[in-house]
Amino acid sequence: MRALSLRPMLPANEPVPRDEVGFIHEIKWDGYRLLSYLDGGDVQLISRNGYSFNDRFPNLAEYLRKKDLQAVLDGEVVALTKEGRVDFSLLQSRNSGIDICYVVFDVLRVRGEDLCPRPWFERRRRLEEMIQSEGPLLVSPLLSGSASDCLSFAIEQGFEGIVSKREDSPYLPGVRTSYWFKQKILRTLDCLLVGVKVDRRSVAVAVYRGDGALVYLGNVGSGLGQGELGFLTEALETLGKLTECPCINPPRDAHQWTWCKPLLVLEVEYLEFTSSGRLRHPVFLRFRFDKEPQACLMEV
Repeated sequence: MRALSLRPMLPANEPVPRDEVGFIHEIKWDGYRLLSYLDGGDVQLISRNGYSFNDRFPNLAEYLRKKDLQAVLDGEVVALTKEGRVDFSLLQSRNSGIDICYVVFDVLRVRGEDLCPRPWFERRRRLEEMIQSEGPLLVSPLLSGSASDCLSFAIEQGFEGIVSKREDSPYLPGVRTSYWFKQKILRTLDCLLVGVKVDRRSVAVAVYRGDGALVYLGNVGSGLGQGELGFLTEALETLGKLTECPCINPPRDAHQWTWCKPLLVLEVEYLEFTSSGRLRHPVFLRFRFDKEPQACLMEV
């Protein structure tokens, strides 16, 4: 089994159709999407972009090698905190002591048989017959209830969102298709503009801590158009430039920023806070001229 050219099937970025007839729902896992090619003692963990992750996750590769399977599995490697919660930022660490889990949600081949044309429910049955949730392996649980119920559950448990799949769905390698749908849980936050890098089209944002200290949350570039950047360039003169970062935790590249007084409020959309207190995947939404700077407080 040396055909390593498969690519993961991708979901449409939109909610499931309203009638939801014939759909199942799963957690949208926040990690590295990997196809695992298992041929007895030969194991290859291949990323969505075609790179080998064997060196990144040697313990997982060794565990799968001992399973002595002949199959191609699709899943997501996630990192777990001590409390058992998924934390993507831990995956970016090279610490070998990180507790990882390979969440498997599909099987593409078994002993040379191509299962991609088969409906999802048949592939799921074959998957459950072949592997169990043990060690670093977890067969992705199916959620009960409507998509709305499942999304509420994901929010309560701190997951990234849900994926809804048609039960009769074939597996279309490398295709983004409306057989599957994903809904991400996005949050918004009102932040203070504290710095600008016009040449790199980004701004630095912060919020006030309970004791009045200003805390840097990272930089935002996505969502800023030329009009917004032009406005900010002019606004710097009105806001008042500072010689150094006004935050208690300035970034390492603080000398590269033009800092200003924290007087302008921005609303940003983000996925979550990282373990280091930074906004993950922040996107600029709008200026909040209707909000007082003092109202931008750190979420507890």
